[in-house]
Amino acid sequence: MMLTHEVATVWWERGVPDRMVWRDRRWRVSDTPTRLTATAEFLPSAMTHAPERTVGWRFQVSNEGDAVVVDIVPDGDGWVVARTWL
Repeated sequence: MMLTHEVATVWWERGVPDRMVWRDRRWRVSDTPTRLTATAEFLPSAMTHAPERTVGWRFQVSNEGDAVVVDIVPDGDGWVVARTWL
């Protein structure tokens, strides 16, 4: 895993990432995206089914024979690639 903080432009289809431009290349999402979630820290630990909020997405992207798994997270009005797995 590599930590990074690189800007990505993300296009969405039915509420999930579908494609993106990252590192000046076009990428297509080539698996089912997974929501990355977090539970508010102020909630009691004994609370079952605590509400979660989406803090990012993990998915594989492909381009011309290359494939990489990325985590994207919000950054201001856009998105950044926060982690990669080659």
